[in-house]
Amino acid sequence: MTVLEHEADHAGHHHGDKPVAVAVITPSGFYPDANDYSRSHRGEVVAHVLERARIKLELTNTADWVAEVDNRPIDPSKTFAENGLHGIVEIEWHKPEGGGGASGGL
Repeated sequence: MTVLEHEADHAGHHHGDKPVAVAVITPSGFYPDANDYSRSHRGEVVAHVLERARIKLELTNTADWVAEVDNRPIDPSKTFAENGLHGIVEIEWHKPEGGGGASGGL
């Protein structure tokens, strides 16, 4: 992407590179904790935050987990900006629905 394309892409945005307040909600707990948010930037890859959550919460076998914001799947390999995320972001990170267990489903 050229500088002009980058500027054109961000011309209508009022968010700039302002920090993003991020919380990760998992079946095992919250990152950074239930009462706080982690500070990230819109240019940071979402997977980096998920990795910090995985380590702090001592999670294992998260390779098949999905990440959602407001019940919408997001791509952890992309940045917050590429996922259209800004401001306060609460990421729900868990196994895909319909895998059996208590949530059931057909």
